[in-house]
Amino acid sequence: MEGPTAIFYGWEVVQYIRYMINAYLLQFPWQVRISFGIIMLSVLTITILFFLFSHKANKRWRDDTEFEKYQQRYESGLRDILCTEEKLSREEMEYICRHDRSQFHQADGMLLARLLEKLRMEQTHKLYIPNMQRLCRLTGVQEALETNLLKHKDVERTLQILMYLPCRVSEGSLAVYLENKDLRIRELARAYFGFCSKTEPFAMVTRDASEPFNLWYPTVFHRLCGWHVAKSHPMPHFSSLINQSKNEDKKALFISEVPYWGTEEEKRSLRDFLNSSSKKCCSAAIRALAMIGDPEAEEELVKNYDALFPEAKRETLRAIASINTGKQVEFFRQAYLHTTSQKTRSVVLSCLFKYSPEGKKVFHELANAGRDGNRFFEQIEIIERHEERRDR
Repeated sequence: MEGPTAIFYGWEVVQYIRYMINAYLLQFPWQVRISFGIIMLSVLTITILFFLFSHKANKRWRDDTEFEKYQQRYESGLRDILCTEEKLSREEMEYICRHDRSQFHQADGMLLARLLEKLRMEQTHKLYIPNMQRLCRLTGVQEALETNLLKHKDVERTLQILMYLPCRVSEGSLAVYLENKDLRIRELARAYFGFCSKTEPFAMVTRDASEPFNLWYPTVFHRLCGWHVAKSHPMPHFSSLINQSKNEDKKALFISEVPYWGTEEEKRSLRDFLNSSSKKCCSAAIRALAMIGDPEAEEELVKNYDALFPEAKRETLRAIASINTGKQVEFFRQAYLHTTSQKTRSVVLSCLFKYSPEGKKVFHELANAGRDGNRFFEQIEIIERHEERRDR
């Protein structure tokens, strides 16, 4: 004879299962029930994590597979365009790629952006690629990246790609991120602002912001200057930037950029920083004068040598060797004889060895004098000969 039956619907089923489990667990002590709960919670967590990781791995695999297809289809043409020095028209780009604008816009803009980023990284020696901006518009990459910014979608990754390319997006789509709470997004947006701003391209990277001086800051500033020089845009006045800046690291950076982009007057003004109370600015000025190869600055470098701190003395020795007028062999000899620093002596000897034939002669005279062991001189000679062979 069958007992009474009950039919459960919807949430009642879940409640019934919960009552059954509770009735079963009541026969065990509370310690066992808690242990059982912990085990079940752990199993549930592991199961959820497994599905999440599987979904993420599967998505990455599908993206990589699709990216490989894009590489096979577009990479050759895009690379040819990026390696071309003269500016190409849209029709010429379409012919090289064998795809027209409508075909590109049917493709995934972010995958094309990823492909362009990869190709750009292969050409990091170029500060400016003439056809990059037009190519980004043709392929729909610019539109896809700007859409991401407007929709607040994957913003950090989007800004990273924009920094690598770079292609200009509207200032309005970028402006909302200049004061973002996320430090990384804020820094990327401010660094990229210079590439898309027509009115104040250097406003964000030259101001003395409250944020600390970042390791990527010199690279961004150098690339930004190269970009604007290539496009014949006006450059900032480095003398004003140096004088107005209160941050020593930024001041030293602006000094070190003068040999690349500064006017002749700004290059001559670098000598004023040889007596700077700031060690960073003094060292930056010495390196900048060495890069310029200013023979008129040589006498001032020699005159200031004794008053400098040890690191600046070594920078001065390298700078004089780099300017290489051939007149300072005796200066190097005296620098070697009157220093107590082993590091400074090694720099002096390296400079003497590559300075001139007379410098090499003095190098061997000092080796025979016996102040330092022969092994010390042999090591420096081996290093410098290796450098000479590599330069050839």
